[in-house]
Amino acid sequence: MIVSWVPQVTFFASGNPAKGTISRVKARLAAVLLLLLATPSIGGEIRGTCETRFLGSSTLHDFKGTGSCRPFSARLVRDAAGKSVLPSVAVEVPVAGMKTGNDSRDGKMREMFQSDRFPAILATARDIDIDGLRERVRKGREGKTPLEIVLAIRGVERKLQATVGGLKEEGSRVSFDIEFPVSLNDFGLKPPSVLGIIRVADKVVVGGTFALDVSSSP
Repeated sequence: MIVSWVPQVTFFASGNPAKGTISRVKARLAAVLLLLLATPSIGGEIRGTCETRFLGSSTLHDFKGTGSCRPFSARLVRDAAGKSVLPSVAVEVPVAGMKTGNDSRDGKMREMFQSDRFPAILATARDIDIDGLRERVRKGREGKTPLEIVLAIRGVERKLQATVGGLKEEGSRVSFDIEFPVSLNDFGLKPPSVLGIIRVADKVVVGGTFALDVSSSP
């Protein structure tokens, strides 16, 4: 819900009452005009889901993992210029649902993330120009464009440069892919090891496929 407040302006007319009335009418019209220019109108509600994947390597071999984010929603608005803008969107991925196909490795991964204290990884993005992003994806190299996100792991936040691509639009449904590299060390994470010999590398490539349903509002 967007609530706007317009200050009340009172004019005291002296001499000609008609002038005072005209002044009050002009003041109200001006206030309404300023309100329309300054306040974005609601554009719609976005509801989404995503499937995540990550690729890591170790001194023995590479490994893959998957996960799912919790269903999320965000409010799409239009600014004074008529552009579609997403002020903020947050996506949570539960650590307990992240799996690599190896129970022992999964257990060490959850220990690394301290899932008992920090049960989810959080990714956020703000002030996204939807129309501009869509245009950049279509014109970008191989249909991809950069997008800045903030990733929070174990309470540590870092800004990361992600790549968005694979955009598909069918009516009110939109899907796209996102990918970005993560340094475990940047988040204060110590890569797990097995018997002190097999060690997981610091760099992990994280990706995701998002499916969105955009419902328009009048």
